[in-house]
Amino acid sequence: MTTERQEPLETNSAPGNTPPGKAYGAPPQATRRLPGVTGRPRSARAGRGGPSREHIDSLIHALGDTGHPLHTVAVDELAAIGAPAVPALCAAMAPHQPWLTIYRAAEAAGRIGDGRAAGALIQALNHPNSNVRWSAVRALTQIGDVRALFELRRIAQTDQGRTSWGEPVADTARSALDEMRRRSVWGQGLELIKTAVIAVLMIFSLALGFSVVSALREELAGFGRVIPGQTQIPQFTLPTVQATLAPAAPTALPAQAFATAVPTVEPVLAPTTAPVATDVLTGTVRQDANVRPFPGTNNQPIGRVSSGDEIIFIGRSQNSQWYLIRLGAQRNPASVITSPDGAGWVNQALLSPPPGEVPVRQPEATPVPTASP
Repeated sequence: MTTERQEPLETNSAPGNTPPGKAYGAPPQATRRLPGVTGRPRSARAGRGGPSREHIDSLIHALGDTGHPLHTVAVDELAAIGAPAVPALCAAMAPHQPWLTIYRAAEAAGRIGDGRAAGALIQALNHPNSNVRWSAVRALTQIGDVRALFELRRIAQTDQGRTSWGEPVADTARSALDEMRRRSVWGQGLELIKTAVIAVLMIFSLALGFSVVSALREELAGFGRVIPGQTQIPQFTLPTVQATLAPAAPTALPAQAFATAVPTVEPVLAPTTAPVATDVLTGTVRQDANVRPFPGTNNQPIGRVSSGDEIIFIGRSQNSQWYLIRLGAQRNPASVITSPDGAGWVNQALLSPPPGEVPVRQPEATPVPTASP
């Protein structure tokens, strides 16, 4: 599926809260992945031994350069390269690198999921740019390295920053901690189950092996012994040869037997009803996000959606920056929307674009500003 990438607009390097949608300095161009654009052919960028160092360096350079021809596909290609690209991604997350380079390098490292990138991602949690800290939190969630737990708790308790599209960094860190705890509990349970299954298989194998060895020893002990009245010696008899008769001449079949039957053709009736087209517009969640009761971030969340969830588009705001959605059938067990009708507003940057026109939907009431982080 082709998705649209919305580049963050925050370019300031000062720590603290970043006002939603505000950019300092010249904002980078919003990059968009176009249908059918996949970069250069694989044969031109990788030999038989895998991707070259020069190609990886070119992709790393394209991460922070919006005018580079590989900028829109750099993250996808680095994620496809996998482990060989991890050292270069760690170097790209050094503090002296541009914030956009670190932001997108963290995204690629999270998609690869290699634990070698955990150290550079933990260091990126101290970056003054809130977009970078948010991207590092999400990448550490995907890698699941326990070394990041203390730093993620610090971010969840003290970070007051927001991304350029309004997502609080602290909320993302709290969600990351919850996800890592769930994985830890399941992982411990699976390890116990695996240990128990291995122990049972070992006991069964020992018992089976002992019975097979005992039976084999009994067979070998009795081999070659003749016990009168119990051991039967096989009798060998010569086969008898039966005379073969010549085949009889074939009898002529009646002419009617060769008559060819003419198949009858049954008329095929056209379907009486035409298929009914549905107008349900569906999409997916591109990044974990809060669900709001009204368009905007000046209200308390009413739910949470996870990356990869299936959603149903219901309406959009007047400026198309927010979509009113419901959760579809394919979703993360942790995703929930607590409104009475199961619907809520999510920023368009965190969702895949709808496959058709979504009607404008006005909120039923004006949201009251709250003091949520």
